[in-house]
Amino acid sequence: MVGLDDSIITKVGKKIFGCEAIFDHAAKSNQSKYPWAQNIVSVGLLKQVKGRWACLFLDFRFYLPLKTIQGKKETATIRGEVVPFQTKMAQAAQMLIEIAEHFSTVPILAVTDSWFGNNGLWKPAYKAIGNRFNILSRLRCNNVLYDLPEKRKPKQRGRNKKYGQRLGSATDMAKTVQQEARFYNVNLYGKQREVSAYSRVSC
Repeated sequence: MVGLDDSIITKVGKKIFGCEAIFDHAAKSNQSKYPWAQNIVSVGLLKQVKGRWACLFLDFRFYLPLKTIQGKKETATIRGEVVPFQTKMAQAAQMLIEIAEHFSTVPILAVTDSWFGNNGLWKPAYKAIGNRFNILSRLRCNNVLYDLPEKRKPKQRGRNKKYGQRLGSATDMAKTVQQEARFYNVNLYGKQREVSAYSRVSC
């Protein structure tokens, strides 16, 4: 089980590799929304240490916007050579694939936030790793969900349906099953806490 996320590390020096004025969506009211910082995409092994979850880093990549690389800025060069551009999704997929190749006999479960939890990461990683790869991610509240498509009927014309019945957004779905949710005690932020959850498995 590995954790995947990107983070912003603020810097002061203007000639530090990987630095750029990066939008910080988590900035507080007294902080700059565009700090001079490095944006790092990282993957680490998730493991419980003394009752708390720890992330033991396995790999990371510096992310630089395309405009910074196209502008051949000093912060985008290594030994005078401009680094090639990669999206965050491509960087994340490459790291997961390399980790899966090293641990070639075990399943890989990537735990990530809603930003990485989509086909941009799933398709390239699954294509290379196969059935050993899975993603555990939180959905955006406005994600539209669909049921699995019905089985193909005999002599049915056209291609197989890609989606089944529209189920609504994640928020709509949560409202309909809220009464069926159960309470669980889980280890969250180092303490045993009670949370409500509902599960549904379609096959």
